[in-house]
Amino acid sequence: MKYDNQWRHYLMMLLVISSAAAASEVGSGNVHIPTTLEGPFEPVTRRFDPALRRGSDDLPMDHPRLKKKVTGMTPEQVALALSAAPTSVWVSWITGDAQIGSDVKPLDPSSVASEVWYGKASGNYTSTQKGVAAVYDQLYPFEGLQNYTSGIIHHVKLE
Repeated sequence: MKYDNQWRHYLMMLLVISSAAAASEVGSGNVHIPTTLEGPFEPVTRRFDPALRRGSDDLPMDHPRLKKKVTGMTPEQVALALSAAPTSVWVSWITGDAQIGSDVKPLDPSSVASEVWYGKASGNYTSTQKGVAAVYDQLYPFEGLQNYTSGIIHHVKLE
């Protein structure tokens, strides 16, 4: 809750500052503010402002709230989601360990099957559906930030 209020405060400050700056520049008639219709634009890289990290430090991987309740490649974080079609549902889960640090090694999504066995009666799984798997990586170019790679994220659509 504390962090949510801090971020809300920072975002409001940024909105007020950028709105005031834009209003004064537009009011003076000196600056043209381009719209997305005039794009695409060349990407702009700005140096990271360390003041923005205040109060948003990541939890260390050994923090009790992040302790895994399974070992190895046992599925965890199982989720069901409705599909756009009324006759299907998505099943998602994670296998393997996420990693945070300067030398992370992503897991191979093809090393574990993305497969759901299902049926109309408990213990009687007569149908099988295969899906896709991916790994999410975030490599930071800024000094002092640690890299991240997820466990293997599985998605299977059941019709």
